[in-house]
Amino acid sequence: MERETDVLILGACTAGLYFAGLMAKQGYRVLVMDRSPETDLGTRYDIIHIGKEHFARFGLPEPGPGDPDYVETFHRTVLRSALNRWPKNQNADILVLRRAPLMKRLAAWAREQGVELLFDTEFIEPRFDDAPCLSGAIFRHKGGELCVKARLTADASGIGAALRTKLPDGCGVENFITGPRDQFYVVLRYVKLAHPERDKPTCTQTWAYYKTWLAPRMNDSGAILGIGANLSLDYADKAWKRFEALGYLPEHEVEYIEQSGTPYRRPPYSFVADGFVALGDAACITNPWSGEGVPYAWLLCSIAAEEFGRVMKDGAYPTRGSSWGVNTRYQRSQGAEFAQNLAMLSGAVDCTPEENDYEFKHSIIFEDESEKGQHNLLLGLLGGLVTGGLSFRALRNLMGAAGIGSKILKHYRSYPENPVDFAGWAVQAERLWAQTGSMAALAERDMETM
Repeated sequence: MERETDVLILGACTAGLYFAGLMAKQGYRVLVMDRSPETDLGTRYDIIHIGKEHFARFGLPEPGPGDPDYVETFHRTVLRSALNRWPKNQNADILVLRRAPLMKRLAAWAREQGVELLFDTEFIEPRFDDAPCLSGAIFRHKGGELCVKARLTADASGIGAALRTKLPDGCGVENFITGPRDQFYVVLRYVKLAHPERDKPTCTQTWAYYKTWLAPRMNDSGAILGIGANLSLDYADKAWKRFEALGYLPEHEVEYIEQSGTPYRRPPYSFVADGFVALGDAACITNPWSGEGVPYAWLLCSIAAEEFGRVMKDGAYPTRGSSWGVNTRYQRSQGAEFAQNLAMLSGAVDCTPEENDYEFKHSIIFEDESEKGQHNLLLGLLGGLVTGGLSFRALRNLMGAAGIGSKILKHYRSYPENPVDFAGWAVQAERLWAQTGSMAALAERDMETM
């Protein structure tokens, strides 16, 4: 079987559906392929939190009371130290949503823009009519092969990056595999509270040191207890048992558990190649501090839709050079900030619980909404060394993390304007990343003490 379209997208999830709708809205023929049946859309886990502002920012219909995907809205997130003290308030309207109905909402929105969705289709291999230019992909559908020809093929297939990892070396986009050490494993425990009248959460409370949180649920007697961990689900389970023993959580009974994961590594240096773009988890778009990805993937999608919408007019084939603005616009903004955070994180968290408590008390790294811009990082660090609140080792880790993070931020903000200068930029980026620590390595070291 043969099909032809302007835009072919692998993956009908938050990134793929959003990019599809944006391209179809500009008049392009868009076909989205997904390996799962439509009934399984968004069923990987139940609850998702998304900032209210992002729906208006990205032009999507916002869920509200009475909608099947809407649970509630909370207006504050509280960060707590490793010793459960010095709360830091972050004020923002956060929507608590059910993921499966949200995916149906996005699918309906995409169809309204003119997108065609085809489910139960298994990706086999990329298609090259004129090597090395990508021209679509080949799938298995209803027992036979379906060959789809497209000017632009987008990989939004998730962590596995089914298409990107099968692109040939030297095509312009890295084809690395996101392995176990490059993932952030998330375990959610849906619980029934023993004393909901007292303990029902009205906001999310986070213990950043332990990568754990307590969040609202969709009923009056429950809550969601979460943990994220690098390295493995086994490490996440052991880390959770250690945290639970601290006694910070309300009395509860576990009803069921969900497990998932997100990429946790630097994204490809380039998202585009001839006739190709990587999006969402396939492009490793994740906030390093929270592990969240949806609104940040939407930003890359919106940039990509503007750039490809422009360069594909009048039937043009989008080359790596003509679509280079996708890289420049993303990497110099959100990409630079996330790169800095990822580079800093292992050094910033490599300390004792007592040192983390000191950092919270003196607003080092973690600040309350009312404290923005009121503290000097260097003075706080030196004060910690003098008073004994921070060891020399912790100070060295923090200063080293801040230093390499600053260099990487500056480097990404100077991302090249065109592919001609890219090779030299990438070589320097590799040198900088080689100086950063690894969250997986920290987890391995911690695992040895358990």
